[in-house]
Amino acid sequence: MRERAATSREHLVERMDRPDAPEDRLFRTLDQFGVVNRFFTRYRDVLARTVLRDMRRAPDRDWRLADLGAGGCDIPRWLVRCCRREGLRLTVAAVERDPRILRYAAAANQGYPEIELVAADALDPAAWGRPDFIFANHLLHHLPDEACVELLRRIEAQAPARYVLSDIARSRWAAAPYALIVGAFFRGGFLLEDGLASIRRGFTRADLHLLIARAGLRDEPRLQYRFPFRWIIVGAP
Repeated sequence: MRERAATSREHLVERMDRPDAPEDRLFRTLDQFGVVNRFFTRYRDVLARTVLRDMRRAPDRDWRLADLGAGGCDIPRWLVRCCRREGLRLTVAAVERDPRILRYAAAANQGYPEIELVAADALDPAAWGRPDFIFANHLLHHLPDEACVELLRRIEAQAPARYVLSDIARSRWAAAPYALIVGAFFRGGFLLEDGLASIRRGFTRADLHLLIARAGLRDEPRLQYRFPFRWIIVGAP
């Protein structure tokens, strides 16, 4: 059987990514991401088992993490707080290209000098600053297939100690519970319509295996499924 040349994803433009998106609704969405990421993306467990575990093995050194497509920086702020409690030294390069989101993040990051906002395209390795860790949450589904493949290649070329890419597992079962929860509790932003679009732009296991194969990586990353409807790509030398 001939291998598929492309994934089965839909390629849509989300409202919050459009330059004419009302800023008040965009900022409301960023406010809500803090709660949604906490309960839907499982990032705390994932980063505790990868980045924080690695840092604890060498607690006296300085570490650097690049967060690609960092958005409002709710995840970097949580990670910095964890490091402060444990006496670990971490600098985060929060790479984001949308000037509106950068303004929001600059205000939200007051009191977090460990987080450096980098106004750049997340796919530009020059913006990452030779990090020990590379992390991205909900970046891949915003990219076309070729950009996903190129990002994987560029990450491997940077040779970080570890990289963790978290994104959406596309499933016909995901949309209904998401709409029910978000429609009931998160209003005033773009979470409902953009979240449903994101699910359609997400990945099946076969999609990710295809993209990883097309990247031709020397060291194939591990692909993990996490409830609810999450794919975690973890790579390390």
